[in-house]
Amino acid sequence: MTLLDLFRQFSLLVTLPAVLLAAAGMVLILVPRDWRLVLAGYTLVCVMLTVLLVKLVPVEWALLQSFVGGLVAIMLYLSARQLGGTWSRGFDREMRWPQVTSLTGFRVMTVALAGVAFFVLRQKMNLPRVDTLYQDALLWLTMMGLLGLAIYEEPLHAGLALLAMLAGSELLLFSLIQQRMWVGLLLGGQLLLGLAIAYLVVSRGLAATETESGPPATEWPA
Repeated sequence: MTLLDLFRQFSLLVTLPAVLLAAAGMVLILVPRDWRLVLAGYTLVCVMLTVLLVKLVPVEWALLQSFVGGLVAIMLYLSARQLGGTWSRGFDREMRWPQVTSLTGFRVMTVALAGVAFFVLRQKMNLPRVDTLYQDALLWLTMMGLLGLAIYEEPLHAGLALLAMLAGSELLLFSLIQQRMWVGLLLGGQLLLGLAIAYLVVSRGLAATETESGPPATEWPA
């Protein structure tokens, strides 16, 4: 038995924990403000989606999801590190909320209400040829992705919520179609979108830093 066969057998045994951990990863993308926790949540979602995809596609195809997700996480980590100590100040000014605690409470309340809506909608959701647990994961990832796009304007949270939602759509697509072409299209699109998000993170962060520090002083020739 090869290492890939062992990974496949392990993935089949941990389907429910993988769905729960992917759901927790989406919460980490939306609720915390700390960019390290946000990137950890996105990485967790990608790893758990890899575990779930093993049941639908060859192991080699599924592992590409973790590979692309890791590349996106590294790009965003380097973008955030490039901003240095100005990141946290730029982030707060960009959001322009009067109280950090109230904003966090609002996000927690929004996610909790979305959880109530999830339990109502999952009873009415019936997709042919899609496993019940996969339907739950798809519904939760889609709801949280749309919620992230709705409540955030800055690129880090909104972009990662969109990326996680697109990655979750693979559960539906590969339950219906198993073609190598779609693997390349979806993962290539996620990688390009990750590059765009990393650029926006740096540009918005630098713009906030320049606003906070003021315009550069003009030097007159002697």
